[in-house]
Amino acid sequence: MKIVKLGGSVITYKEKYKAVNFKHLRNLCKILAENDEKKILIHGAGSFGHIQAMKASLDKPGPIRGKESPISRVITDVSELNSLIADELNKYGVRAISIPPHAIYKGYRSDFGIVDLVLNNGFVPLLYGDIVLSKGRYRIISGDEIALDLSRKFSPDSVLFVTDVDGLYDSDPKVNRKAKLIPSIFSKDISVVDTGKDATGSMAGKMERIKKMVLYTNRVVILNGKKPDRLLAALKGEGTRSTVIT
Repeated sequence: MKIVKLGGSVITYKEKYKAVNFKHLRNLCKILAENDEKKILIHGAGSFGHIQAMKASLDKPGPIRGKESPISRVITDVSELNSLIADELNKYGVRAISIPPHAIYKGYRSDFGIVDLVLNNGFVPLLYGDIVLSKGRYRIISGDEIALDLSRKFSPDSVLFVTDVDGLYDSDPKVNRKAKLIPSIFSKDISVVDTGKDATGSMAGKMERIKKMVLYTNRVVILNGKKPDRLLAALKGEGTRSTVIT
């Protein structure tokens, strides 16, 4: 079984509010349809979540009171994106069933019973970055955090992160054109300097979750979703241009 996380930077235009990149999304759906192995899918919120969340300063957990309107707006927007993705997946033959994280998380506690049920009945669970609630409080939960929690629960063969870059580099490839791709690395050797953040936190935070993830899976792969054949190769366990973390 594999866990695949589709990054919001690939499936949406992150600078445009509620703008889906259907070209990349449909290409990835086609690839996922070619692989019938048991899998769990997660997607990022992209422009359906980050823009409004940052505008309303929801990036830090806090009390709900006074923020009911933007919290509801973001939850509605990311649910809309999830429905669009589920629809595209089903068009290509991936029998995806949406599972809203706000329905299975209470604060930091989760119940993945419904994920197990959906998976064992032959469907593909589809989760996503969301806002979750507890008594009087809210917090944003990222797809990366959900991937870590699911890895603890299901011990997948591998976790695949579909991003807008080829993998992990020795420096930020969006800033330094001479940055070198790291094809493989042990988790203990990963060191990341923050270059910025969005509503779900920093790149360093992502890497810290990945470093924990390798305790529950054989490997974590970071690959470029704009090159969909690389996802197919990774799903088959074949080598491709990417970063493999063990």
